[in-house]
Amino acid sequence: MLGLYIHIPFCKKKCFYCDFLSINYDDVLTDEYISTIIKESQQYKYNSISTIYIGGGTPSVLSLKQLEKLIKHIKLNFDISNLQEFTVELNPESTTIEKLKLLYDENITRLSFGLQSINDNILQHLGRLHNFNKFQEVYNNAIRIGFDNINIDLMYGIQNQTLNDWEKTIDTVLKFNSNHISLYPLTIEQGTKFYQQNIKVDTDLQRQMYEIACNMFKINKFKHYEISNWAKEDKYSKHNKMYWQNKEYIGLGASSASYYKRYRFKNTLSISEYIKNITHGKNSIIEKEYIDDTIYNIETIMLGLRLSDGVDEKYFYNKKNILDKYINEGMLNIKNNKVSLTEEALFISNSIISDLI
Repeated sequence: MLGLYIHIPFCKKKCFYCDFLSINYDDVLTDEYISTIIKESQQYKYNSISTIYIGGGTPSVLSLKQLEKLIKHIKLNFDISNLQEFTVELNPESTTIEKLKLLYDENITRLSFGLQSINDNILQHLGRLHNFNKFQEVYNNAIRIGFDNINIDLMYGIQNQTLNDWEKTIDTVLKFNSNHISLYPLTIEQGTKFYQQNIKVDTDLQRQMYEIACNMFKINKFKHYEISNWAKEDKYSKHNKMYWQNKEYIGLGASSASYYKRYRFKNTLSISEYIKNITHGKNSIIEKEYIDDTIYNIETIMLGLRLSDGVDEKYFYNKKNILDKYINEGMLNIKNNKVSLTEEALFISNSIISDLI
């Protein structure tokens, strides 16, 4: 099982909280970038791929021609005979009916919409370019065209966002009958506009919002399969679950990361350097590390405890005292030889995981 991630670093405008690699869309530069991704993909030609995820940035900012070219060549350069899932991230303001039809015709199986909030004032505060009405329009278009596997991203703990706002957001989003919802607390990262504005987050309020969401999703029959993700039936993100299960994947594009043949490596963050290196037949790797058994076991615990499925008990053979401590405190469960976090521990999972690796 091998995943493929493709990073599109272009946006109409950078959101005020975003610290991912992204720059303003330019048609000529984007054409060159897409051609470079296709060339880079040839380094891994004919690998059998089980999941594909095009993320960003804003993949939906690509033109119809650019989207079609990228998808066509990725399908040509890889063995997709066992492909289980193909996801594309979309922002409402750059998603047209024509693009949705193209994605459907190209057998894209899953869409992920960046909504973040139903409150237009909050959206404006975050630097988002869409409003809630625009989201409703594009979401309904996607349903009408035939998509039946759609994720909605939401953000909580935003400045001036109240508990009532949050409950209303969850209640409203549930009415869309999406089968997957991802939640992310606002974090203030260096280099972002929010960091420059010295905006602070209230972690106590964020915890309350997280607990509200957990309860509301449970009532509505969503499975809390990962700390930040809920799904109905079997509609979990196969691609993202692959990361948490510590399986291998290939990353294409500037700043993309890979875990391939026991090596973790990362491409340069410079788009111009990435294009220059790949165009001249070189790789664009700036970091590379061999994952020996010790590192692999640590990463398996660190990633796997995010999943409700948990981690095989064998990985904790030298951590029995710490394991017993958290079990006695009601923070960990052991069932069928799998160690997992309890619901009470999910919001403070980082400190528990740190003790166990």
